[in-house]
Amino acid sequence: MRKYRSHVFAACFLLASALVAVLAAVPASAAASSTICTGSSHATYNPGLTLTPQTVSVTETDVYSSCTSTDPTLTSGSLSLAAFTIPDAACNDLSAGGSGALTVNWNNGQSSTATLTYELTVTGGILQTVGTGTITAGQFTGATAVFTWVYPIVNPLLCLTPGGLTTHDGIITAVITGV
Repeated sequence: MRKYRSHVFAACFLLASALVAVLAAVPASAAASSTICTGSSHATYNPGLTLTPQTVSVTETDVYSSCTSTDPTLTSGSLSLAAFTIPDAACNDLSAGGSGALTVNWNNGQSSTATLTYELTVTGGILQTVGTGTITAGQFTGATAVFTWVYPIVNPLLCLTPGGLTTHDGIITAVITGV
């Protein structure tokens, strides 16, 4: 019986050693990643928003000034959205949903392209757009992504100025998890 126990102990020890060796060989990149970033967003409207609905071209620059990531080299990032149009946009109606891609350029020289579906809501004087989807290229490919833009509702009096409202500033967050 004693000989049987020593064989079982030896087999368990070898199995545990093999498991430790396999786990040690898994690259760090295979571990689940997460990145949370916050920053500011600046949108420019052309022509400026007024109270009359019109097709408006929008350009946007976002700066993620603070990031916490499982990648210690990633501490900030930025993205610029080339001109896109919003039909029938007005100061009191910026409804823009749909889907599209954006690319964040990280401070570590990497980038992440996300394909997102956007939903816009207006609640309690806050305009919020949430884009949910997946990182489809670059760093974190395959991860889940949630990008959120929060802007204060525009004061309608600003829309009565000559040229209308031409810029809008807000805050942004990006949450990337998984892989």
